Amino acid sequence: MSERRRVRITQQFFERLDELLPRERTPEGGPSATDFLLHEMPPIIEKLAADFEGTTTPLPNGSTMRALVATGLLVPLLAVYAELADDGSVEAFYLDIE
Repeated sequence: MSERRRVRITQQFFERLDELLPRERTPEGGPSATDFLLHEMPPIIEKLAADFEGTTTPLPNGSTMRALVATGLLVPLLAVYAELADDGSVEAFYLDIE
C-alpha cells in the first residue's frame, strides 16, 4: 500500500458531472449529480487517497494520467481519471459513467 494522499477534485470534473447527470433525480428514479457526489464519490476518494497506484490503471502512451474503473452504487460503471500533482496529491479531473 502506498502513502495516503490528499485528493482534489477539479472544476473540470464537476463540469463533466453536470453534463452526465441532472440536478434532480429523474422521474424514473435515476440519480442526480448530488446523489453521485454523496454516494459514489466518498469510496472513490478513499481509494485514490489510500492507494492511488494500486487502484488505478495507467493510460497508454506514457501518459501520467491514470483511471480508476469501478462499479457504482447508483450507476453501473464509472471511470474517474486522475493524475499526481507536483505536490504529490491526486487530482481527479474527468469522469465517465455508463
